Amino acid sequence: MISYAGMKKLCLIFLAGTLLCSCTTITKNHGSDSYYVYAGGSDRNDGLSEEKPFRSLFKAMAVAVKSSIKTITVIGTLDITSEQSSNMERVFFIQGMGKNTILIRGKKSDADPAVLSADGSGRRAVLVRGTVPIRFENIEISGGITSGEGGGLGIGPGSTVILGPGAVIRNNQSDNVGGGVLVFGGSLFIDGGKISGNRSAVTGGGVAAAGQNCILVFKSGEISNNQAQGGGGVAVYQGSRFTLSGGIIHDNTADMAGGGVMVNQQSSFTMEGGGVRGNRSSGSGGGIVLLDGSSFVLEDGEILGNIAAEHGGGIAADHTGIIAVQGGFIIANRAAEHGGGVFTAGTFVKSAGKIYGRDMPEDAANMASSGAAVFIYREGFFKTREASAGEDLVLDASADDGWVVAEE
Repeated sequence: MISYAGMKKLCLIFLAGTLLCSCTTITKNHGSDSYYVYAGGSDRNDGLSEEKPFRSLFKAMAVAVKSSIKTITVIGTLDITSEQSSNMERVFFIQGMGKNTILIRGKKSDADPAVLSADGSGRRAVLVRGTVPIRFENIEISGGITSGEGGGLGIGPGSTVILGPGAVIRNNQSDNVGGGVLVFGGSLFIDGGKISGNRSAVTGGGVAAAGQNCILVFKSGEISNNQAQGGGGVAVYQGSRFTLSGGIIHDNTADMAGGGVMVNQQSSFTMEGGGVRGNRSSGSGGGIVLLDGSSFVLEDGEILGNIAAEHGGGIAADHTGIIAVQGGFIIANRAAEHGGGVFTAGTFVKSAGKIYGRDMPEDAANMASSGAAVFIYREGFFKTREASAGEDLVLDASADDGWVVAEE
């Protein structure tokens, strides 16, 4: 017969065993390094395995923000049905407060790649709000269509998004600005990502960035084959800042100006590396156009093979624009009229770097009807605004018509 003391001891042993089992189970469940999302899953699952995934990205984000697990793995395609979104402006909403980056990655699969799709919804694909930095890898954002801004991805004030390796923004469009991406007061870092095949009816076919607190940094990857009226690849305006340190902006098209990049409304563009190549404009600025008090600094990298139907095959600037060439190369660009390499009516200062004129080999020479390398235009009041026009500062090799200052 077991005494009271013996029964008490057995109960304690049983309770301890129960707690141990419980703790072991919890540890096993949280041994996952990721939450999983799959269209065939359920938001009633714990999301900690591929066998029990969440159904919606919204649910996964809500859990990850409060958890020590900061990775979300998307399996296959998520869309308006799996997300169960009733919002008429966007399909996916990513929001959270905090400082720890959340990685949203796709499960690698050639047969069934990870996609955040807005196809058929008539809405923007993704909107990011809040202070939690979001990093995308190996996932596609596509099919967004909006009458507003940012067809594929919208990044709100104070928000930060990183497009890492394998992140692709493609085949989105906007009837306003930012066909692929709109950054309005937030920050976008492109670090291995790709923005391609997007379209804007106004500016920023690939990316549009607007606002004094807005930062766009392009480290590696590509922005290609996008189209807009202005800034086929990129448009930065309203005091935003753009830094290109690596990666390529290529084969974008503008129907009016800035085939590769438009810098407008007192914004700045600093090029520390990378390339602006093979872009086209039906107006001026095949590679880059500067408007309304904006500035461009070339420290390193290449502006190469861009074409303008009017002025400035490589770069064009209005009378308020500031161009400072401190390094790098401006080569093999074409303008049908003035300034194969550079056309400016504003301030031009060159302290280093190379801008080639007509007498170089064809694969390096800039070409235009006048001012093959550099054409500076002075008119009226702005005639008094002199650039550093010394021959030794301007051209590394050029025929006489490579450098032109026209005063009318």
